[in-house]
Amino acid sequence: MSHHTLAGMTRRTLGRAVGQAIGLSLLTGLLTLAGEARAADGPLQLAFYAPTAPLPSAEARYAFTEKLAAALSSSGVQVQTKIFARPQDFEAALKKGIIDLAVLDPVYAAERGASYPVLAIATAAGEAYLRWGLYTHETSGSILDMAGKRLAWVAPGGKDASYIGNVLLYGELKTSFFQLRPAAPDMAAAVSEVVLRRADCVFAPEQAVVGKSLRKVYDAGEGGRIPNPVLVQVGSRVTDAIAAQVRKAASGFNATGLLDGFRATAAAAESVRSIRSKLRGRPERNLILAEPSRLNTQVQSSMLSPPELSPATLPYRTLLAPPEGIP
Repeated sequence: MSHHTLAGMTRRTLGRAVGQAIGLSLLTGLLTLAGEARAADGPLQLAFYAPTAPLPSAEARYAFTEKLAAALSSSGVQVQTKIFARPQDFEAALKKGIIDLAVLDPVYAAERGASYPVLAIATAAGEAYLRWGLYTHETSGSILDMAGKRLAWVAPGGKDASYIGNVLLYGELKTSFFQLRPAAPDMAAAVSEVVLRRADCVFAPEQAVVGKSLRKVYDAGEGGRIPNPVLVQVGSRVTDAIAAQVRKAASGFNATGLLDGFRATAAAAESVRSIRSKLRGRPERNLILAEPSRLNTQVQSSMLSPPELSPATLPYRTLLAPPEGIP
């Protein structure tokens, strides 16, 4: 066989090998793109992380999330659910980009999720807020008698308890007024600590202490309300059209239990902004002014020297230490 014949065969062999390699590479790329397309077209991932919600158990959180997923799926938005008990697990899933929608704790959303569009807010008995208070197992005393007492609490964002002082206590008491117990994983666990006498008091919604034989020593009032969990968009797969579908489906969602539905209004986003403002240590203050009582007499006022009035007693909150973080 001649040298030219061998060279031709070598060129043809190399050509076939290169062609096969290019074809295999193109096939692999197409398969990869097809796989990514299938993943993009797959169900959206709906997460739940709301430790301050007064749901009594992990089963209740799972059942609520599954009912919401079923409502979204019936409207044409296919979703799968993921339940998270710890903020670090939820954040790890966010970093991996595997979460598209989330039912988030309002305090966590205010602290960490400032950029997440709020689609709706959960309701309890039709209301977007719950009434919070300080509850204790002790049979007597007021909030002032809780100084130095063991406080059970929930840390939605990790270790920060600023929402207790700046939101629930209007910034009039420091969190150091209490002796903080290690943070409980959820509201049910925090209440149980007081019931079992491992703690002396707990801040909780009224619904979380029903039937627990605990006594309220402080009512957070209207200004100290914390909103219910919010439904937010966290992934890029949720387009404007899908977000509109989610809002519509959430508005028609009804369930039994403590959290019974969602409300898709502008107030949903405003509720998170309000908590965020208070967390920064700038709570809204309501100054209470005492007006001296009128002096009723038949003697003309010009004949009387004005009496010296002792100053009125100020509300107890103004006598306590100022909040942390105020410049």
